[in-house]
Amino acid sequence: MKRILAAAALVVALTGSAWAKNFAFPKDNPAATITIPDSWTTEAIDFGFAAKSPDEGVFFSVESASAARLDKMMELNVQWMKDNKITATGKAVEREIELNGMKATLLSYPATDEAGETTVEFALIAAPGNRVIMLTLWASDEERAANEGEIRAIQRSIKPIN
Repeated sequence: MKRILAAAALVVALTGSAWAKNFAFPKDNPAATITIPDSWTTEAIDFGFAAKSPDEGVFFSVESASAARLDKMMELNVQWMKDNKITATGKAVEREIELNGMKATLLSYPATDEAGETTVEFALIAAPGNRVIMLTLWASDEERAANEGEIRAIQRSIKPIN
């Protein structure tokens, strides 16, 4: 019986990554990879893809644009904030961070949405070919806490392609 349980545990451990969605980004000439839990919904958006937690409390996106198209990507993000009734309530807190070996600039905006206080974070990563990768995370403190394990797993899964 113990051998059967051990074998089952090994199968689960070895196939765990099959229960997640793996993405290379940007789509053309990828600079990094990311894994999104299978329980999260994903959809293609103009400059990448977006994901939502099962409770729909957390929004996460990965987008990429060339320097020539960066303004258009940013315009779409401003419109996305308006569409989701997100209003910045203060200036962004900017700091330099590292995401698994990739240097990034994190802009964290205090904001409100229909549910109350929230935070929108944009992480900007320079990519080869004069491109920028932008990661967006939108959730209230309570929603972040409720989904903390999966958010951290997503963040830990971001890996540069060497």
